[in-house]
Amino acid sequence: MNTMTATAVALAATLTMGSGLAAETIRATSGFGPDHSLATAIYPEIGARLEEFTQGGWSVEDTPSGMVAPNEMVAGLRDGKTDLGAVVLPYFPELYAESSLPSELSLIGSDSRAISAATTEYLVTCDECRAEFAANGQVYLGSDTTPSYNLLTTQPVRNAEDLRGMRIRVGAPIFAAFITKLGGVVVQAPSSELADALSRNAVAGTFDGDQEIIGGGVRDQIKFVTDIGLGVYNGAAAAVASQSLWDRMSPEDRAALARAAQYGIAKGIDTFRTQADEARKVEGIEFIEMDDSLQSARDAFIDEQLTNAARILADRGVTDSQAKAYRYAALIGKWEHLITPEMTPEDLAQLRYDEIFADLDMAAFPR
Repeated sequence: MNTMTATAVALAATLTMGSGLAAETIRATSGFGPDHSLATAIYPEIGARLEEFTQGGWSVEDTPSGMVAPNEMVAGLRDGKTDLGAVVLPYFPELYAESSLPSELSLIGSDSRAISAATTEYLVTCDECRAEFAANGQVYLGSDTTPSYNLLTTQPVRNAEDLRGMRIRVGAPIFAAFITKLGGVVVQAPSSELADALSRNAVAGTFDGDQEIIGGGVRDQIKFVTDIGLGVYNGAAAAVASQSLWDRMSPEDRAALARAAQYGIAKGIDTFRTQADEARKVEGIEFIEMDDSLQSARDAFIDEQLTNAARILADRGVTDSQAKAYRYAALIGKWEHLITPEMTPEDLAQLRYDEIFADLDMAAFPR
């Protein structure tokens, strides 16, 4: 009798593990190191929620660094080295011209939660974007967004002239254009390499959100923050599944992963905001207000970029760029209306799923 009872319990447990016969593990690579919010917030939350939504049928095991570097992620996902990872689209402009449109329009909007949701909805509902991911053996599930961007440096930048000749790490073409316009020297490198680059004096700073001081582990190296407030970084597709993973998931499990990804991203955005606030309290860092020369340069750059946005996008390979830019801007307006100040990360996550993914046919998506 005891043996029969034990067998029945074991069988019942097996049958409740999602749609499969046994629990499966997703090999994830957050890729930016153990202190980054991808490793501390986004991927742990995705894993916890996926286990919850599949009744233990699926779990996530993340390797924060050492397996697939950010600049290797496209090949890593395509070739099956990892199942889930973050693809930084501006690192691969030739592969993701259409999908990089939100990144090229990152000066629009100010609420990182709304920008992240608008970026995610735009890419999920963009046929050309989904095709770009599919061509690289990937399924896109969502983007995160940082707080607004400032100059984080080892030397003070109090005016536009101070930036001339300074080597600054950037992560997207639009920010490279701004630094170049002010006479700075652009260094294109993943944020995961920032601490090392600073220690070698290969760069004198980075154009980034304040959260990077905490998440990037550079609080002892960055000594000055010049408040520029120029756009955000929404070019990181924080949750991208490999096609091989997607193919072995049932429609119900795919929906669970898409939903879990929204919870992870919402928690990550909240972590970014918390880290940015924490950075403002780090002893030994001076926060500098823009002077008139920096303010004028910033305002002129914004006017120029928005005026020429459609042409810039077309030059980068985006078809029907004007209409697509308008659609993206409208999505930001939609999400700024939907998101309220008191909304929790959990509320935001469920709203993202309901608005973007819930009505999709997961047996067919992303086709």
